[in-house]
Amino acid sequence: MPKRKSGSKIKSGGAITKSSNNNVKRTTDNNKNQSNLQLGGVAGFIAVATALVWNRLGGNSGVDINSNINSNIIIDASDLLQRVQKSSSFELKHNRTLIATENIPSQTVLMELPRELMIWDLDAVRNEFIREEILMTTIPGTVAKRAALLSAYLALLRNDFSADHDLQLQTSVAKQVPSYDEYKTFHPVLASIEQMELLLGNHSPAFRDLLVLRQSLNNEYDSFIASSDKFASLVSREDYLSCRLAVQSRAFQIPGVLPESEIPKSEQEHYSETIQLDFTNDGVLSIEIINDWMNSHINNNVMVGGYDAVKRRGRAWSTKAIQPGQELIMDYGRFHDYVLFGQYGYVPSDGTGVTITSVAAYHNIIDDDLPDLEQMMPYLQFDHGYPECIEKELHPAAFRLKELKSRYLREIAIDSSRWALPLPPRLTTDVTPPSTTILPDDYTVPSFGTEVYEFLETHGLSISLPCRLVTLTEDDLDNAEDFLLKDIETLEKAPSPLDTPTLQLEELQVSPAWMIRTIHCLRMMASAQKDMYTTTIESKTREIMTLARDGKSNTLEFNAAHVMLGEMQSLEALETWALDVLQSVSGMEGLSPQELYVRSEPC
Repeated sequence: MPKRKSGSKIKSGGAITKSSNNNVKRTTDNNKNQSNLQLGGVAGFIAVATALVWNRLGGNSGVDINSNINSNIIIDASDLLQRVQKSSSFELKHNRTLIATENIPSQTVLMELPRELMIWDLDAVRNEFIREEILMTTIPGTVAKRAALLSAYLALLRNDFSADHDLQLQTSVAKQVPSYDEYKTFHPVLASIEQMELLLGNHSPAFRDLLVLRQSLNNEYDSFIASSDKFASLVSREDYLSCRLAVQSRAFQIPGVLPESEIPKSEQEHYSETIQLDFTNDGVLSIEIINDWMNSHINNNVMVGGYDAVKRRGRAWSTKAIQPGQELIMDYGRFHDYVLFGQYGYVPSDGTGVTITSVAAYHNIIDDDLPDLEQMMPYLQFDHGYPECIEKELHPAAFRLKELKSRYLREIAIDSSRWALPLPPRLTTDVTPPSTTILPDDYTVPSFGTEVYEFLETHGLSISLPCRLVTLTEDDLDNAEDFLLKDIETLEKAPSPLDTPTLQLEELQVSPAWMIRTIHCLRMMASAQKDMYTTTIESKTREIMTLARDGKSNTLEFNAAHVMLGEMQSLEALETWALDVLQSVSGMEGLSPQELYVRSEPC
């Protein structure tokens, strides 16, 4: 790791200020901090409705898709592209990627997709089979329910469940969705648990998130087949999972108010009363297969969005000039690398994604339920600030305080904003890569620069509450027991463990000695997690470069290696910053050795 530019000086510790970028995306549907759509247990993306009949960029005119559209059945992806393409300026490659063949000026309208080529969750709930068989199935969470119903409908269409002529076009579109076998070649959700544990480690946040996601998606299918034997006979688990992955990674939300021309008021009232879904005000979830032909990068050159309810079309346009040979790239949204990995099956190999550092060394912060008290006790095994290890009979006051600390830790255990901090990207650039699937000849593995330490200088203490609590002694705070009890009461009365107010302990001005012990704890928690990996940053870097040289940059192994590397680098950044702070205040006058007593080994 590069050296920090300057040391941090501690005089006293002020209030904990949470970073505005300090919310870790969770796999549950009840995260009020998450601004982006979550699909089926993993963060999904709200990119506006999209994609779209290709507009003419000049030259030969294309096929008019509006001519007898419902009587034409789509044979394959190339056939679909031929029907909608109105430009000779790009082509579809074998790996579902669009490549420019001519110069495409910025702000060129590229696509306009008719409603007939979109498959909405509204279509799903209107379908007679869905209504009769699985509509009333309990799926926890509104967003997950909508995604599950759309996935079930997509699987039914793909399996030719109906001979209804009106469904033929949607059926032919659904057949273009990637198959289970295609997803299994690269998507971590379909890999075995044993393989993912080997690639990531069972302590990895990405691995834990995958376990939650896998269980969530399989639970949805189990609920559907429990509701309907007919559905079970028409759709296998593999059918459902492949369509579910397509929805969570390729569906777009068309936000905003839908007019009565799309959904009459009486129909919406029925859905509101029976299944508690509001299409009128919340919009719809839409599968548009053309979106499968564009990969994602934060520096996209194509924007998708907007649905014209009068023309019943969406559109996409270029946001930058695109040169021949360059890939047409959209932006799925701002997500942490482990979310991109679990949801889409990839991470940006150039380091433009967001990684997370954490002090959650001994429990899972993305669980849905609060842990047992015993699970939080490892955080208290060092008895920092006490020259002697705490024993109930010998140190009754310290023992009572320790019991309160364990209760307090449990109440904040799944509030990720108090444990985990998203770090700035390892690479900041406004350059759009020519390709998301082909590495450049001069490719190097991303790493943090000194900027990460400047970020931690400002934001590092935003996740110091657990360590502030762990290192508290009776000497640091008058009436410490009463103080903690008030915060615990506040937490217990909160509407949700994820929706709690600022706590007294976060607002408190602390002494230099207490702050130094807190920083020491931060370093220990980062180091403990990093040591859980069975490899080193240097070794993982060499592994990634070997995979890249062997042409395996689009594999599950390559992306998993990047996820692990990002986790390790992020923990090392926190560890190095904390160590540098401690070194900068060593020898501070006015502090006794007893005040600064910390342990590296548990009691």
